[in-house]
Amino acid sequence: MGAPRMLDPRSRPVPQPAPLLRALHEHRVDWVLSGSAVLLLHGADLRPNDLDVVPSLEPANLRRLADLLLRWEAVPAHVPSWPGSMSVDQCRAWTPEPPTAERLDHLYVTRLGMVDVPSSLTGTYAELTRTASLVQLAGVPVQVCAPEAVLDRLPARPRQKDLDRAAQYAAARRALNRDRTPRAVPWFSEVRGGAPADLE
Repeated sequence: MGAPRMLDPRSRPVPQPAPLLRALHEHRVDWVLSGSAVLLLHGADLRPNDLDVVPSLEPANLRRLADLLLRWEAVPAHVPSWPGSMSVDQCRAWTPEPPTAERLDHLYVTRLGMVDVPSSLTGTYAELTRTASLVQLAGVPVQVCAPEAVLDRLPARPRQKDLDRAAQYAAARRALNRDRTPRAVPWFSEVRGGAPADLE
């Protein structure tokens, strides 16, 4: 029987939030949810392209995360439009060893869909947990960063996806003025995603 086929760094599988969240919990990864998935909990109507996992940088925690990435058969995504992007061959040759913050800081293609592990770009774990809420998602407790931590870090030069989502960002800001309670939505219970979303 041949070796399993490596995932293609150029592919963009839709995230499967439920098994991703449960695996992070079961493997005791200490992390906080960031990115557009947070805005879903505050009234935005969008489909995240990936699950943003901002990890604690404790060495033992990074070890657990690295082991989980291996279980997910993760490879860094090849995004040629990004400065300093890895080549397809470099993505395929990547390993999580040693499991440092810099080594694990990638957007990944995994067998459970796209996962982003930004150690500081969207705020560090220490910064985000100060105002995070604990929310039950897919049956497990998840630390969720404050929505302002996402909205206030949108780039000064909007990306195409930010332009496309402008109305939903505005809806989330309005919802925060009425009620700050995060509410779980069906997306977090999905095992198989729908149509692939564009990364760019």
